[in-house]
Amino acid sequence: MNNVNSKSETSSPPSFSLRRKDFSILVAQAELFNCEVLCQLLKQQGYNVVGKAIEMEDTLQQIRVKQPQCVILESEISGRRSVDIVQQARSDNQRTKFILYTSKPDLKLVASAMQQGFYGFLYANDGLDELYKCFQTISSGGFYYSPGFLLLLKNYGMNVMTDETKEQLGRLSSRELEILRLVAHGATGYEIADQLHISYRTLANHKMNIAQKLKLGSCRNLARYGISVKEYL
Repeated sequence: MNNVNSKSETSSPPSFSLRRKDFSILVAQAELFNCEVLCQLLKQQGYNVVGKAIEMEDTLQQIRVKQPQCVILESEISGRRSVDIVQQARSDNQRTKFILYTSKPDLKLVASAMQQGFYGFLYANDGLDELYKCFQTISSGGFYYSPGFLLLLKNYGMNVMTDETKEQLGRLSSRELEILRLVAHGATGYEIADQLHISYRTLANHKMNIAQKLKLGSCRNLARYGISVKEYL
């Protein structure tokens, strides 16, 4: 994290019931220095840091082999967006929970991360205390949004996705989410079919499946629902 040095000298982590030595962590950051510093700080506080990575493929390999309970994942590593590979990593190890650390105010990236299975969300101006609070929350099954991250959302005019919406969108495949996004942006059926290179009949089947999964009653309600969750698609 960009400010770990200054924060670590003045802030002491709160006392949590979490058994730190039993909470395995993989630190994946784009910059080697930041990665090394954060690893050392966590080790000093008694956390079980099982690995560190600054390359995306190395991150994926370590998740497969070491099966950490938590990965602190920077929003972009090796020139690739981390959110794009989370589903692949989760398929390798279902128990791993991901914490997104971002220093880039990228609306599309933030919205994608909130949709794709992250449990914790931190922004560049957050200190170590927020990371410790995040560990405690996600270890007990919750979701954590730091004050810095919530301020970022507020500046975008966004709200935190509710657990209900997250569960609903989680029922959809990537193709179904893409169709719902296009519907929410006002694209016609023929425009969507042409853009996705599928037949109109195939699109109709996708829409019917989406409506059934979301329990909307009818495909006619897709546009209204899509607009209501547009910022998360």
